[in-house]
Amino acid sequence: MQALKLDWGTMHLSHSNGGGPALVFLNSLGTDIRMWDAVCARLPADYNMLRMDKRGHGLSDTGLAGYGIPELANDVLAAMDHAGLDRVILVGCSIGGLIAQHIALMAPERVLGLVLSNTAPMLGAAEGWLSRIDAVKQNGMAAMAEDILPRWFGPDFLETPEAALWRSMLARTDQLGYIATCGAIAGTDITTRLPEITAPALVFAGRHDLATPPAVVEALAAALPQAELIMFETTGHLPAIELPVVFAQELINFVKRITA
Repeated sequence: MQALKLDWGTMHLSHSNGGGPALVFLNSLGTDIRMWDAVCARLPADYNMLRMDKRGHGLSDTGLAGYGIPELANDVLAAMDHAGLDRVILVGCSIGGLIAQHIALMAPERVLGLVLSNTAPMLGAAEGWLSRIDAVKQNGMAAMAEDILPRWFGPDFLETPEAALWRSMLARTDQLGYIATCGAIAGTDITTRLPEITAPALVFAGRHDLATPPAVVEALAAALPQAELIMFETTGHLPAIELPVVFAQELINFVKRITA
């Protein structure tokens, strides 16, 4: 385990420097760095890989409420500086992909490429996030996890024993951190700025994704100047968990293309 002290608290990091291409992995809401375990295990040993738990997730401190996506993006840039990473490929899922889009706008010189998994420039209407915040406050994380799991995973993965482990991870997420992060998502819409993101992008969608439906992700790919879309026919919202072998191979292919 590695740690970085920031003004809001301590961030949990995992950095494996193989000396090769630098990749930064950004988690979805309600998960921690373990969502990338199966993908990272299948990547070349020389990749320089940085993972982190965002505020209120995993082993990171929760910090104060009232932050937005730009603050979460600055946390990533601080982690990159700490790890000595100048220019990277950002690999982000859901809110992780939204954070990656912000970094591409805030510091385009730091971004070699983007892998945007099951994400969008606006992750649903603000009213829906405010309703979720109220539900978590009233019923807690465990009750909410039961409803979220079918939004995360396709029907095949939902039938596996492993699905229950991810439910446990979500149910044990810090409630205050989850609520604060929902609030950050609720205030974000960068749809009109997508043409400014000129880095090459690989965009993943899942046919059974109920959180960012295929049409939403397809619109993201269409709006980016240099984007390729891959549709996973059997997955939901988290293909890095559901199809890590395929996800890793497509990621390797993309890294080869943009670093050749």
